[in-house]
Amino acid sequence: MKIKLKYSVSLILALALLFFPGCSFGTRPGGNTTYEITETHRPAQTDEPEVSATTPPETEAEDELRFSKVPLEIELNAKQAFVYDVDKEEFLLLKGQGERLNPASTTKVLTILYAMTLVSPDELITPGDELLMLGEFSTLAYIKPFHTLTAEMLAEGMLLPSGNDAAHVLAAAAGKKLAGDSEMSGRDAVAAFMEGMNKYAAAIGMKGSHFVTPDGYPDEDHYTTAEDMAIVADMAVHNSLIMKYARMHQDDVTYASGHTNSWVNTNKLLDPYGGYYSPYATGLKTGSADDNDFALIASADIEGRTYIIGLFTEELANNRYIDALAVINALEARL
Repeated sequence: MKIKLKYSVSLILALALLFFPGCSFGTRPGGNTTYEITETHRPAQTDEPEVSATTPPETEAEDELRFSKVPLEIELNAKQAFVYDVDKEEFLLLKGQGERLNPASTTKVLTILYAMTLVSPDELITPGDELLMLGEFSTLAYIKPFHTLTAEMLAEGMLLPSGNDAAHVLAAAAGKKLAGDSEMSGRDAVAAFMEGMNKYAAAIGMKGSHFVTPDGYPDEDHYTTAEDMAIVADMAVHNSLIMKYARMHQDDVTYASGHTNSWVNTNKLLDPYGGYYSPYATGLKTGSADDNDFALIASADIEGRTYIIGLFTEELANNRYIDALAVINALEARL
């Protein structure tokens, strides 16, 4: 009886695809691997994320259905993109599925998620020689060796001004905790952190990614896919620490050491005085790989529903905001 039922379901799916080729099947990011957004993914936790694997699809065709596009008719400049309905846990659009892309500074979202499983938000951190690792023309939060900040403040420095310095300092502190060696060099600590972050990425269901730097500085071995970044973004919108700062346009900060700074968010969707502002935008993170490779992960709350928009390999910096606003308008029109 069970065998007959299985083939009956397969037959129904086949007939549905034959007579309704535009139909699709939404799914939560992660493909065959599911995960729960629990306190394991929130700040101050030290355990690895809980991961439960579902039974793999029996055929490649069935696996393909899990990422089929749900009709959202819109032309985008981005070469890879996704639109994800957080409440329904399904994709509304997925462009460039499986293609490698450079996540650039959107990497910082994953760095924060993983780092906060190793350090507590209020842990005091003083930078070390990891500040010497920054790539040329890095975006900065202007953190100096004589500053002392909390881990939470470093996360803010990564989310607003997109500080590569903040990313390395947080990664080094977390890497030392991971290795159990507070005296190790910043370079070794960052290396330990990145090894752990790649394991973490695999554990949460990312299948086409590999990360080399905590800030997303371009490297040929640093890559991901649109659907993998959807997993990261979905976790981020459920993380209170990340969303606390990802939605801020600007902030005047005072470090634990008493030094002060003023940070402005690189996300133009949040700038009420700019030409790309959206009242629906709630975050999340920009990325710039080079002069013709830009990215944006944007979260938006529209009429009580939460959406995530991922835009990658944009040839012009402002195209990501043009695309994001077009998606937001299309989503609003659907409601």
